[in-house]
This record gives sequence, structure tokens and C-alpha cells, in this order.
Amino acid sequence: MLDIINQNIRSLRKLENIRSQSEFGDRIGVPSHNINKYENNVIPKPEVLRTIASEFGINLHLFITRELTESNFEEFKIEHNTEVKLESLLSEATTEYEIKRGDLDRFATFFSDKLKKLEDDNLNEIDRKKLFNDLRSIFLAFNDKLKEFYIMQDRLAELLGGNNPTTQL
Repeated sequence: MLDIINQNIRSLRKLENIRSQSEFGDRIGVPSHNINKYENNVIPKPEVLRTIASEFGINLHLFITRELTESNFEEFKIEHNTEVKLESLLSEATTEYEIKRGDLDRFATFFSDKLKKLEDDNLNEIDRKKLFNDLRSIFLAFNDKLKEFYIMQDRLAELLGGNNPTTQL
């Protein structure tokens, strides 16, 4: 079975009506033989994944964690103000839950170190896949917690008489 990223690259190419790997490679600035590898069990480097997400306007987190299909393709599209929402959520989380700045710094350093290792050219494919899978597992766990937060927020809004649900994940 193809890894989810490999499968999603193939699906994205088809959903965007790009007929050849060469044309897809031209869009993201990568040779077609690399696209063939990406569709067949080689995980692209993080900068290539970021380029794909940027070029096609898709959510990178969803692209690496969920299967892309024709029925959920619109869910993968990025909202224009996503970064503003994330910054706002971080700000709210740090004030309402009293997360210390040091905790956030350690969390950011952890991910930064892992991403640097993934980008290291000296890293073999097995280690790159292991690191990538570790990061994906952490992102999935974070996503589950975020869903729980939105559900609690919606329940609170209902109890207080608000009618502005936030559950969109």
C-alpha cells in the first residue's frame, strides 16, 4: 500500500487535471523522475511538500495526514486567513490555559530540530521516513486535541446562548 503522501501526490495530480508527471514537476520546480519517485514510496523533502502546498493552495497538515479524494478535495483547500486564525488560537491558548512561553519555545525547538533533520541531505531514506512518521503522529494527536477543544467551545457557546459554532475540522 502506498504511503499516504505518495498516494496524495498522485491524487492531487489527477484532481488538478495534470496529465503527466513532467507537467506536475514543472509546476513545482522538480524533475519528472522525482515526481515518479514521490508517487512510488519516496517521501519528498519538507521544502518540496511546502512547495506543493503553496502551488496548489492546499493545507499541508491535511495533505500529510489524510487521504485526498475527490469528495474531500475542497476540505484540503486553504482559507486565506488561516495563519491569522492560528495566531489568534495560539494567543488565546497562551492566555486562557496559562501555557508558559518557555513551554511554547521548547515545543517549537523540538519541531524545528526534527524538521532540520528531515531536511538534512545526509539522512538516509529509512531514517527520514521514521522521523516523518513520528512528526505525523504528533500532528495527528494535536489535531485530535484541537477537535476536542472546538467541541467544548461549541458546547459552551450553546450553553451561553451563542449561535456561532466553530467546529470545522
